[in-house]
Amino acid sequence: MTDEDLPADRLNKILTAIETIEESLGVLARKQAVNRADYKTDSDTRDIVERRFVKMTEAAIDIAEEIVKHEQGTPPASNPASMRRLGEMGILSGSLAEEMAQGARFRNVLSHTYGHIIKHDVVYNALQDLERYRSFVEAVRVYLESSDVLDG
Repeated sequence: MTDEDLPADRLNKILTAIETIEESLGVLARKQAVNRADYKTDSDTRDIVERRFVKMTEAAIDIAEEIVKHEQGTPPASNPASMRRLGEMGILSGSLAEEMAQGARFRNVLSHTYGHIIKHDVVYNALQDLERYRSFVEAVRVYLESSDVLDG
């Protein structure tokens, strides 16, 4: 870890992104009760789920980029690379870093596809497993607490 404090603007961006992830997790957790058949036929629900995944993953990417820039001075080469760098730095476990890198790629698919191109079963399966995002938030909180940036 760098000896320099995390600048207030970076910390605020990280904290806002954590709030976005937690809010999205709440919405998505409620949508988990929808069965697969209803999910596939309800375009409103699909739109909500897809948008929340995009927002949640973008927030996670923003967090990763801010931490990597602070700790290593240079931004990561790509969104998946930002997650892998957190793993290399010991902030995320190797397996969580890879799961989040996959999430970053998943976000790209959701952001750049539409209509029947989106594989609704893939999105529904992701909806049923939100643990990677919960674990990500917890790991970031541990990093912030160990950095003593939340004490001020």
